[in-house]
Amino acid sequence: MPPNEELLSDILCRSGYFDAAGNLRNEFVARDRLVPIAQVMGEAKPPLTMHQIRRFFQHCRAIEAKVRAGTSTWATEEAAFRQLDVAAADAFGKSPPKIPIDFHDFIKSNVAAVKNEKDFLKGFLPHFEALVGFGSQFFKERERN
Repeated sequence: MPPNEELLSDILCRSGYFDAAGNLRNEFVARDRLVPIAQVMGEAKPPLTMHQIRRFFQHCRAIEAKVRAGTSTWATEEAAFRQLDVAAADAFGKSPPKIPIDFHDFIKSNVAAVKNEKDFLKGFLPHFEALVGFGSQFFKERERN
C-alpha cells in the first residue's frame, strides 16, 4: 500500500472524514494525497481500469441519487452500500484478480469508515470522486478481447 494511503487510512480510522468543526478534511480530496495512490493502483498487477473503478463509483452514485431525491432513505440503502465491500472482495478474489489489492483495501477501509448518511454523502463520495478524477490519467481503458 502506498505511504499516502496508509496515512489516509490512519486518519480515517482515528478521526473519520471530518474535522472537529464537521468539515471534510482536505486530505481526502487533495491532489498531493490522491495522485500517488491512483498512480500505484494504475500501475499495479492487475492495474485498476476505468471500467472497474466506474463500476464501483456508479454503484455509489445510484445510491446517492435515490437518497438525495428522497425516493429512498440511507437506512434502506445502507445494505446496498455495504455490498460494495462484497463486490471488491469478489473482484480481488477472482483468479486472476480483477482489481489490485490497493483498490480492494481502499474500498474495504472506506466502507468500514462510513457510519451514517453524512459520512457517505459528504465524506466517502467526495473522497472516491477525487480518486476517480485524479486517477483518470493512470487508469487504463479495458482492453477488448
